[in-house]
Amino acid sequence: MAAYVGIDVAKATLVLCLQPEGRTWTRPNTPAGQAEVVAELQVVQPERIALEATGGYERAIWQQLHAAGLVVVRLQPRRVKALARALGRQAKTDPLDAALLAEAARILVVPVAIVPDAATEALRALVDLRRQLVSQRDDNRRRLKQSPAAVAQQVLGRVNAGLQREIRQLDGEMRVQLAVTTSPDLATAPGAGPVLRATLAARLPELGHLDRRQIAALVGIAPYNADSGAHQGKRHIRGGRADLRRVLYMATLASIRARSVLATTYQQLLARGKLKKVAIVACMRKFLTMLNAMARDHTTWAPPTLSGAA
Repeated sequence: MAAYVGIDVAKATLVLCLQPEGRTWTRPNTPAGQAEVVAELQVVQPERIALEATGGYERAIWQQLHAAGLVVVRLQPRRVKALARALGRQAKTDPLDAALLAEAARILVVPVAIVPDAATEALRALVDLRRQLVSQRDDNRRRLKQSPAAVAQQVLGRVNAGLQREIRQLDGEMRVQLAVTTSPDLATAPGAGPVLRATLAARLPELGHLDRRQIAALVGIAPYNADSGAHQGKRHIRGGRADLRRVLYMATLASIRARSVLATTYQQLLARGKLKKVAIVACMRKFLTMLNAMARDHTTWAPPTLSGAA
């Protein structure tokens, strides 16, 4: 009988549940405890192991389980909460959460994610920090426009100048890290600057490994129907990786302004009556499809060849 395992990850502990046996046990979330979990699950050889994304506490055990050849999926918290609601489960404890994750491993169809290596994890840390600093800078810029006090404007100006220096320094560090984590082929695409390439490497390691529909769904730019009976609603995008989607949006605008093949697509969509935002999202999808094909085939930018795949 196939076995499924759920692991509830906390800063200090790993709570495991083995289904259908129903056995639950706890190990410390330390290198020794993680090694013990891997050894135990290698004996069990479960069909699938599920754990929840918990802000980084799960990365070490996730990487070790993957390195041991075990099938492990990392679930977004919203999916786990939705499953709990669907099953009518109200109570919440660590063992119950582990049991819910084991149930998720059994019934949810989740593609096995590519586990990032150490270099990619280092790049991800830089990308995440840059995003936070940019967010702080932009928040301060809005405060500058709203604050009438001269002293407040001076303080915000000095803080933003410091943030901008740190962002430029991070950009340099990211360029260095890009040299060891990504293919130089992507740099040939108009609009694919170092920020986009670093974000793709850090937040989308699946690039080049999935088809165009799957990769668009991961980013959150795949259109979904909203039809019911005779009513045909407008298609909308939803879900996905919002931080990556924001960077891809800006890169797509840059590519359109650079008069790449995306500029032609954009103008054609506008001529057909599409709204500007709808046209930009369609161009984002086409741009991502091209980048995905480049990463898959290890080729440079060749829009006449790749545009048919959009």
